[in-house]
Amino acid sequence: MPSAPIDGAPRWLTSPGEDATGESSFSPGRWPSSSGTPSAEETTMPKQPIHQASHQEAAGVTVGELIRPARPAMIATGLLTALGALLSIVPFEAMRNLAAIWLGETSPQGWRGSPWAWAAIAVGALFASQALYLAGLGITHLAEARLRHHLRERVVEAISGLPLGRVGQIPHGTIRKMVCDDTTSIHTLVAHVPGDATNAVVMAVAGTAYLLWTDWRLACALVGLWVLVLGTMLLTMSGMSDITERFGAAQTALAAATVEMLEGIKEIKGFQATDASRTRFSQARTEFSSLSYEWVSRSGKAISAMTAVLRPSTVFATVALLAVLFTSQGWTPLSATLPFFLVALGLPEGLMTLIGLMQHMYESRMAAQATADLLSLPPMPEGAHDEGEGPTPGRVDVEDVTFSYEAGSPVLHGASFTAEPGTVTALVGPSGGGKSTLVRLIARFYDVDDGAVRISGVDVREATFPWLLSRVAVVLQDVALAHESVHDNIALGRPEATREQVEAAARAACIHERIVRLPHGYDTILGEEGGFLSGGERQRVTLARAYLQDAPVLVLDEATAQADPASERDIHQALSRLAAGRTVIIIAHRLSTIRDADQILVVDAGRITERGTHEELLAAGGRYAAMWRSQDLSEETDAAALTAQVDQLRAESAGQEEK
Repeated sequence: MPSAPIDGAPRWLTSPGEDATGESSFSPGRWPSSSGTPSAEETTMPKQPIHQASHQEAAGVTVGELIRPARPAMIATGLLTALGALLSIVPFEAMRNLAAIWLGETSPQGWRGSPWAWAAIAVGALFASQALYLAGLGITHLAEARLRHHLRERVVEAISGLPLGRVGQIPHGTIRKMVCDDTTSIHTLVAHVPGDATNAVVMAVAGTAYLLWTDWRLACALVGLWVLVLGTMLLTMSGMSDITERFGAAQTALAAATVEMLEGIKEIKGFQATDASRTRFSQARTEFSSLSYEWVSRSGKAISAMTAVLRPSTVFATVALLAVLFTSQGWTPLSATLPFFLVALGLPEGLMTLIGLMQHMYESRMAAQATADLLSLPPMPEGAHDEGEGPTPGRVDVEDVTFSYEAGSPVLHGASFTAEPGTVTALVGPSGGGKSTLVRLIARFYDVDDGAVRISGVDVREATFPWLLSRVAVVLQDVALAHESVHDNIALGRPEATREQVEAAARAACIHERIVRLPHGYDTILGEEGGFLSGGERQRVTLARAYLQDAPVLVLDEATAQADPASERDIHQALSRLAAGRTVIIIAHRLSTIRDADQILVVDAGRITERGTHEELLAAGGRYAAMWRSQDLSEETDAAALTAQVDQLRAESAGQEEK
C-alpha cells in the first residue's frame, strides 16, 4: 500500500521504498545489501603500534616512574628479606657447632658448648627468617594490588583521552592486553623481585661467604666448578634479550589477531572466508612459534647442562667426593663438611630461582614498558569554551580543512562548506573519497592538520569535551552498545534522564515496543539471556540515545547500513523525527534517500568536487548525475533479475504440484 512520509518530517528522509511524493516506488530487488563494513578511507588508516607512536610523539613515561607509587614498599621488602636471608645462615652454623660437640671436636663448657643453646638459636633464627620473608612478600603484594588498580585506571583514562579515531586504530586485542594482561604481568616486577630476588642474591652471597669462612679451600673448589658451568651457560645465551623482546611483540600480535578473528567469526563463516580470515592469525601464530623454537633451541642445551650440574643429587655427590678428599687428607674437620651438604644444596636452588625470576622480570619490564608507552601518548588537548551556544548557534562551518592519517599523505584537501541550522547536508561519493573522515573531523575524532571546524561558531579545538558532546550527536555504521541495561544504554549521554524521558526517546526511535517485549523490559541486560537485539534494533537503540541527547547538530554515517529491510523503514522514521529542527550532516550511499537535502556535496579523492541540490547537480551533468543514473539502472536491473528468479521458482513449484 502507498504510504506517506511522517507529518512534519524532513522530506529528504524518504524511505527507500518511497519517492519524494510519498507514492510507493517499491519493487523487488529494491533493497541493496549493506555489509556495515568501514569505509575505504577507514580501512586504510595506519594501525601504528602504541610503543612506536609513543617514542615519536612524547618524551615518554619510564618504567621507574610507572612503579614509583610502590617503590617505598619494594625498598622495605628488600631490607626485610635481606635481613631474613642473613638470619637463615644462623641455623647452619648452629648445626655445625652441634656436630662439633657431638663429635667431640668442641669441649662442652659454657653456652657455646651447650647443645640446647645452639638448638634454641637455630629454631629462633629459622622462625625469624621466615617471618621477615613472608612479611616482606605481604607488603609488596598489597602494594602491587594497589598499583595494578591505579595503573588500570590510568590506562583507561589514557585511552579515553586519545583522539577517538586513534583509539579505533588500536586492535581490540592490544587494548585488552594492555588493560588486563600487561598490568597483571607487572606483578612479578613489583611483588616478587624485591623479595625473591633479594632473598636469592643475599642467600647466594651470604651462603658462599659462610662456606668460605668455614673452609675456604673446599668452598673454592665447589664454587669454582659452578662458576665454570654458569659462565659457559651465559656465553651460550648471549643475545637472548633480543629474542625475548621479539617474542613479546609476537605474543601481542598473536593476541590481537586472535581477538579480531573471533570477533568477526560470524562474517567469516557467513561468507565462507575462513582461509582468508586466518591469514593474519596464521602469520602471527607462525612468527610466535618460530621465535619460541629459536628461544628453546638456543637456550635449551645450556639450561639442560646447568640443570644437570646443579641438581641436588649432583651437588650432593660433588660435595661428598670433595668432603672425602679433604677430610682424608686432614685439610678439613669432619664437622666443617656438614654446612657444605646443607648450604651447598640450597645455593643452586636459589640460583635457579633467580634465573627464572630474571626471565619473568624481563617479561614484566616489557609489559610495564608497553603500559608506560601508552601513558606517554599525548592526549587530545581540551579547549576552554564551555558556556553559551556560540555566535552562530547550530551552524557547522568546515573551513579549508586538510587532514592526513600519515604525514605527507593527505586524505582531505582544502574541504570547505557550511551547514546552516535546520538544514540537511548530504555527503556522497565513491568509497574512500573522504566522506567518513570528514564527518569524524566534525565530531572531533581527530584534529585537522590545517583549516578549522566550527560548531556554532566555536572552533572544536577551543571547546571543552562536554560542550562539544552536548552540541553534536553522532550515529555511525558500527553500533556500540554496552553490556548494561537497555535504559542505561539509551541514557549513556544523559545519565540523569528519567525513565519517562528514556521511554519517550525509545518511542521516537520506533524501538519501544520491542524493548517492552524483552524479559525485563528496559532493565534487561543486553547480551544476557533474552537480551539480544538484531542489527536494526540495536541501531534504533543508538538513535534513541541520540534523540535523548537532544544535540542541535546530528551527524549520520549511513545509519541504515546494518539494518534488514523489515527494520529499515522504522529507522528512517526514527531518523525523520530525530532530524526535525536540527542541523543534519549525513553520509548517503543510496542517493534516493537524500534527493530532497538542502545541499548535496560530492566528495571525491579528498576534495569537494560538486555541490548543490539534487536538481542542480542533475542539470550540471557531472559526477553526481552519473552516480544517479548508474544507481537507478542498477536498482532496475536488480529488480528485473529478482522478479525473474521469483517467476522461475513459482513455475518450478507449480510443476511439482502438477506431478
